[in-house]
Amino acid sequence: MPIAPATVTAKGAWSPAAPTPHHVLDDAHLPVMTLRASALAHNTAVMQAYVDRHGLLFAPHMKTHMAPELAADQIAAGAWGVTVASVQQAMVAWEHGVHRILVANEVLDPAGLAWLASRRSVDHGADVFCCVDSTAGVAAGVAAQEAVDGELHVLVEVGFPGGRTGVRSPAEARDLAERTHAAGLVLRGVSGYEGGLPGVDAARTYVAGVLAVALAVRPLVPGPRALLSMGGSAWFDAVVDAVTARPDDLDVLLRSGASLVHDDGFYAERTPFGRQPAEGSLRAAIEVWGRVTSCPEPGLAFVAVGKRDISFDEGLPVVRQVRPGGTAAAAPVLPPPGAVTVTRLDDQHCYLASGDGAPTLTPGDVVVFGISHPCTVFDKWRQVHVLDDDDTVVRTIATWF
Repeated sequence: MPIAPATVTAKGAWSPAAPTPHHVLDDAHLPVMTLRASALAHNTAVMQAYVDRHGLLFAPHMKTHMAPELAADQIAAGAWGVTVASVQQAMVAWEHGVHRILVANEVLDPAGLAWLASRRSVDHGADVFCCVDSTAGVAAGVAAQEAVDGELHVLVEVGFPGGRTGVRSPAEARDLAERTHAAGLVLRGVSGYEGGLPGVDAARTYVAGVLAVALAVRPLVPGPRALLSMGGSAWFDAVVDAVTARPDDLDVLLRSGASLVHDDGFYAERTPFGRQPAEGSLRAAIEVWGRVTSCPEPGLAFVAVGKRDISFDEGLPVVRQVRPGGTAAAAPVLPPPGAVTVTRLDDQHCYLASGDGAPTLTPGDVVVFGISHPCTVFDKWRQVHVLDDDDTVVRTIATWF
């Protein structure tokens, strides 16, 4: 018998006939990824209060979730705009009404550079810029400016040996800033990324060096204000420490993206709020729900969640709760820490090992997972359900990968 068209839905969706709001286990097609509305609201408020308290601007990295609705919520709370990693991502933000965009990356593609350089002719109030770290990048930017008769605004990126992009020394940065200015690009300031460093002390030292470059190239930046952009989600307290003595005409634009949804692994271990609890705290907002499909031997269960559904590049998922029978009526069971662990993921299977104190798992039960590293779970879902604390679906957001 053919499936009725109304029940064929995108990954993570439910039948259009399902009422809204409704419990996630009533009609959702598992596996499914969800976000906690209360955690999103809490994290948004905590991060905006943090940057306001320290006198920073905030452009959260949209590449984490690529969900324009979530970006809009952060901007409504006070964010300056958004950060993205590519021109394609910038186009998504632009088409959804966000016209303050930092592309925190080098752009060498002529079509992409032409699009960036044309933004102010489309919207005179727009503020869109990218990074450069080479004379080739400067030359490509100049060619794009000329092609569209526009303006390309750029930041000189300062890196560190063995790190990601960015020139490798202050002298190179100053030289590139002078070349950028002389070539006719609009130099806005400098940028860096401390997230690849091994700890907060190393990050603090590096950011202090980037600040010194920002001060050295300030005479080349037109207008009343210059810009320094930094900030992953692990060492942003080092950014705050290092820029405390900055001049009044230097804006610091923080880019932390994973802070919105946080996690139960990589960032939970590294968040600056763990080192400075008086500054606030973040809550893990992401859960992935999957159903137990097989318990073929004692101590081993399989859940229909795999690499196609959940992140695994910065640590395996963790079990947050079990729903016996897998229905909305079942009260959640919270296993003791370490009692039920994920030992392996295949494309569509999760291997669960049960130890002392673990609840008995039965085919049909639902397991709710927390994740590590949110950036590589959002891209697996075109739709994500947002839940109230009683597991009621209150809205569904779209991702644009």
